[in-house]
Amino acid sequence: MSPGPGSRRWLVLSYFSRIDGMACAQHIDDRIPFLRNAGIEPILLTGPCGERWEEGRHEIARCVAPSGVRFELRHRFRKRGWRGPMHKVLEFLLLFPTLPFYLLEKILVDFDSQWSWFPLAARRGYALCGEIGPELIYSTGGAASAHIAAGMIARRSGIPWIAEFQDPLVHGDWQRGRMAFKAFSFVERYVCARASRVVFLTVEAGRLAAARTTLGDRGRCIYPGAGPSPEFPPPPRNGPFLRFTHLGSFGGSRNPAVLLEAARRLLEERPELAGTMRFDFYGSCDANSKRLLREFPREGVVTFHGRVSRSASLAAMRDADVLVLIQNVADYSAETIPSKVYEYFVAGRPILGLVHRNAELAGMLTGLGHAVAEAADAGSVHDAVSEIYRRWAAGTFETPAGSPYTIASAVDRLIAMAENREPAR
Repeated sequence: MSPGPGSRRWLVLSYFSRIDGMACAQHIDDRIPFLRNAGIEPILLTGPCGERWEEGRHEIARCVAPSGVRFELRHRFRKRGWRGPMHKVLEFLLLFPTLPFYLLEKILVDFDSQWSWFPLAARRGYALCGEIGPELIYSTGGAASAHIAAGMIARRSGIPWIAEFQDPLVHGDWQRGRMAFKAFSFVERYVCARASRVVFLTVEAGRLAAARTTLGDRGRCIYPGAGPSPEFPPPPRNGPFLRFTHLGSFGGSRNPAVLLEAARRLLEERPELAGTMRFDFYGSCDANSKRLLREFPREGVVTFHGRVSRSASLAAMRDADVLVLIQNVADYSAETIPSKVYEYFVAGRPILGLVHRNAELAGMLTGLGHAVAEAADAGSVHDAVSEIYRRWAAGTFETPAGSPYTIASAVDRLIAMAENREPAR
């Protein structure tokens, strides 16, 4: 007899969940309803930073190191909307006793702030296994500590474990210290050696991880996809402006420099386009990116809107003529696909992808009728923007149809994998 709805349970470990605008939180949040619809009850074990799930069992574990304590306390203040000067003073006073220990930690081990989540998460997760008897342990999210905790629980309980890497733990342009590199390399080898299955978000990431570890044939690629919004696709636009819209954060080598340089060149060649071309940017920016946006030579062409809620982000997608995707100009871009691209696909708007040495992503975009340019080459971007404008002005700029990359299909593959119905790829 097949189990009824809710009779199957998965223990889901993800440090981040229910944090508005955070991609690694949205990744698991979007899958929860689909798992429930498939008759699987996710028992969530997360960090304390996001909102609680009221619809089901949701347990919290906390970090134990000073960096994690500071991170969680600051998120608590932000979650409650405490942002004024008095709250800043209170936050400083509460965190001040941890400062010497925090500095010592950073000198000894310069890891991410969530690295110390695994001890209490493993302890709580193992207790939950004894209480609820899950058929599977599923670790995901941006923090590597979730995989460490899941591995410890799986080893003690004997329950099958699927680990999902949202980003490569190690990569070619590693810029952190040698100790951090060795630690994350160890975690990658540990997960690839012990997990029942390891999920990667690109084929290339799985290939490179298999070359570094003893993964064997247990690796799978599942494109995460995005869910359709009832507001998409939007109606055709007949406005006076061709609007290029970028949504997402800027920092380091992912910045607007090449796109702005391409736009500057085009407007120097054809100054009249300043009256009909607009570039809108939504999301957080580092100081260099803010300066680039602020100093664009043509007034009124570039607008920086700052960070917005997810609902406002979806509204901005709906109002765009062209959605812009920008990858980091870095080696690891070859094995990553920004999660935003899947939301772009279901938005039903044309996409201009500034892609860096990633044939997998470029093929995905061009296969669905979108434009691709080299992220490090202003000339390539200039040509792509010019061609888009030509087609828009001529009235031949068509909206690509639909997206085959959905959350539902990703969850179906995940469940098939858990049930050993997924063939090796």
